[in-house]
Amino acid sequence: MYSNHYNRSTDESIAGTDFGGQNDLTALEAPTALRRPIPKGDKRNPTGSPPTQGAAKQRFYQRLAAVTALTSALALTGCGKPAAKAPEKSLVRATVAETAGDVRSDGQAAYLASVKFDHETDLNFKVGGIVVLIGPAANSDWDEGTPVKAGTVLAELKQSDFQNALATARAKAELADKTRERFRKLRATDAISQQELDVVEADWRTAQAALDQAEQNLKDSRLVANTNGVILARYINRDVTVPPGQRVLRFADTSVMSVELGLPDRLIGKVTPGQDIEVEISALEGMPPFKGRVSEVGVAASGEGRLFRVVIKVPNPDGLLRSGMTARIRVGDASAAASGMVLIPLSALVTLVSDGSSQPNAQTQLGVFVVQDGKAVKRAVKTGDILKSSILITEGLRPGEQVVTSGASFLYDGAPIEVAPELVTK
Repeated sequence: MYSNHYNRSTDESIAGTDFGGQNDLTALEAPTALRRPIPKGDKRNPTGSPPTQGAAKQRFYQRLAAVTALTSALALTGCGKPAAKAPEKSLVRATVAETAGDVRSDGQAAYLASVKFDHETDLNFKVGGIVVLIGPAANSDWDEGTPVKAGTVLAELKQSDFQNALATARAKAELADKTRERFRKLRATDAISQQELDVVEADWRTAQAALDQAEQNLKDSRLVANTNGVILARYINRDVTVPPGQRVLRFADTSVMSVELGLPDRLIGKVTPGQDIEVEISALEGMPPFKGRVSEVGVAASGEGRLFRVVIKVPNPDGLLRSGMTARIRVGDASAAASGMVLIPLSALVTLVSDGSSQPNAQTQLGVFVVQDGKAVKRAVKTGDILKSSILITEGLRPGEQVVTSGASFLYDGAPIEVAPELVTK
């Protein structure tokens, strides 16, 4: 692309340049001046005459072509961009989904359940003011996931504003009380009318109401944890002015956790509200099952899985249970695997956010990562009974498909992966 610059205008500019004193050449004669005259007697030109115009012009364009090629090569080398680096592949363990056949578990059917906070809410001040504390100390703020004990001050507004308002209200209430007593004595002697006493009585009640409101405002200028819990989110920083009702923190009660699961119609009759039931936590292997109590039993099956929702309340005094953990609930006898079901390890299951949101209340579902063409492809599945360390998949997976069983929690849809041959289980 650089050779296009050497056109007739270039020849004309060369003609105006002094090439060894011959600067009076025309534009067409200029290329011959690139070669200085050869002195008389030079062996290369015995006659001493200058070279012919055609030969000089040929040598000029040969040199011009060489310079153009070199310039183009340098330009391409300088302007070239490095090739994009391909993303690194993740080394994973995988297994092949097998047909379940007529396999049965040796005991009761176990169903997967999810652990959630029983109660979480956004906290806000009922009064407005300047936030001076929103953390464990005056110089630090709450971080997400920080556990707190009951009675801990979570946030506080500037106290002097409310203390001054309370002192003013108290002084007015005391004055109104003295005035009322004095007018009552005057009324007893008929020194004043009943109407005058009624006005004083009304002023006294107004002053008392203002005092009660000032005391309440002082209490409301602090947010205190009434139970053991955890900070889920902090929405503001210190030294900002907040109006009444603006959310400040999101707080969850951890003293009691909810365990939710879905049961098929053949087993829903085996659970009733108030029934005691054991809850096994997958992440806390080796620990005895937690004692829970059924609080809700659904009266209608869900539209997709035709499962009935069951909620179990589990006390959590030590804070071992956390939202998002997986639990097993054993209810009734295990059923035979139906045709088309496949069996995979429990470790292959991951939690998928159905709407792609990161909000705490986002809808989630169970899924797996299927190995396809060297990539991890996200796939939602529906589950059945748990058989020892494996689980039945009723929908979403076919026999023979390869699923990731180790490292799935670090993958994303379409992530490049490599399955080591020695890590493939069958």
